[in-house]
Amino acid sequence: MKRQAALRGLVAGATAVAATAVAGEPARAGTGGITYDCQIFASSFTYTAEVRVSGPPSPGGVGDTARIEADFSDLPGVAPLKVDSWRTTAELVASGAQSETYDLTGPRRKGPVQKKKPLPIGELAARVPLTAGGTVDFTLGALTITGTSFGISVPITCRPKGRTPKLLSLKVRGESSPVTLLADSAAVTPGAEVEVSGSGWGSGEVKLALCREDGSGCDAAGLTDVATSVAGGKLTGSARVKEGTAAGTYKIKASQGDAAKFVSIRVEDPGTQGEPDPCAGKEPDQCGQQDVTVTVTGGPLTLAQDPGEVVLDPVTLNGAAQTTTGMLRRVTVSDARGSSVGWSLIGTLGDFKGPAGASIAAGNLTWTPQCTARAGATPVVTGTPGPLGEAGALLCSTADSTAGPVGGSYDAGAALSLNVPAATASGEYDAVLTLTLS
Repeated sequence: MKRQAALRGLVAGATAVAATAVAGEPARAGTGGITYDCQIFASSFTYTAEVRVSGPPSPGGVGDTARIEADFSDLPGVAPLKVDSWRTTAELVASGAQSETYDLTGPRRKGPVQKKKPLPIGELAARVPLTAGGTVDFTLGALTITGTSFGISVPITCRPKGRTPKLLSLKVRGESSPVTLLADSAAVTPGAEVEVSGSGWGSGEVKLALCREDGSGCDAAGLTDVATSVAGGKLTGSARVKEGTAAGTYKIKASQGDAAKFVSIRVEDPGTQGEPDPCAGKEPDQCGQQDVTVTVTGGPLTLAQDPGEVVLDPVTLNGAAQTTTGMLRRVTVSDARGSSVGWSLIGTLGDFKGPAGASIAAGNLTWTPQCTARAGATPVVTGTPGPLGEAGALLCSTADSTAGPVGGSYDAGAALSLNVPAATASGEYDAVLTLTLS
């Protein structure tokens, strides 16, 4: 099901009195040497690359995108054939506030380059979405050069020899994506395995401990066979509740540095096989039982929203890019299906259309989702702040459950921020934001 909201922004023209040219601030950059072990056909060789990695002088904040460039020195003259054309890709590895690997790519270059002659690599680039506030460090990973000789594709694969140096650091403004922690089962027995997962985690070790119901008295020894890993901000892990743990309600604590999240679990006595029979040991005429049944019928999954348009604050052009803000109209999701299947609420946006064919790109609008579960509802996951567009972005979701049904009512919204370029025609601009619930 879909709901659409009209977004409207007003850009007013201003008369320029004077203009002063300002020299652009130099990009951040770092240079270092990387030794690669490379292979072409059955032959191996060493490539000692001088690499300069650069980024924007002001990387921006969470939700922005940074262009990262890497300029490589020439590949040694090892090709046994003339190379007619070639294209290079490399891994850009981010760590710190956000952990992910991105593809650096370059244009297809044309030769010919004669055999045994150095092969120019040149500049590769990647667009990196900034998803977490703090310092993001960049190193380089594997390198692949795919050449064409006499119509045949010839790959050259190179892997770094040892650890590669940190060549670039960016300080990203804003708050990191919200950190979440979930457990796959709400009830376990001592010795049983429980799996944990979450999002918004940074790189580095995540430790697990078993705590009292109120979150105190945490003890790492209360869990055994602990294993955790974080990739791309996604936490996966598992542990076993220590044998002999008394029945009761506990919390699992996941900690990373000074940050910690908790999730509740219930430890059950493995010897308890249901409630005792109240008529056990009594004569039939001394005790009677009646079964009581009730039928619960599932309902629909629905989406509703407050009426009206979203009107962003007016902007007066002043020769520089500006930002205008607003709030998405409140959206309500009701899940009355009575099933263990979760749902997702996705937002997509078209370009802002203005006067005489003028437009502002949809990607200039970023949102910060806000999601709340009402009383009695199962937990909801809030989407990551970032840009909107035709590809879609998550506003809210609930995960599929193995522990029981999911459902309830949820309120959703988002803070909106539109970047208005300095060169924008004055007038009123409209765009349509579509919310799809599935």
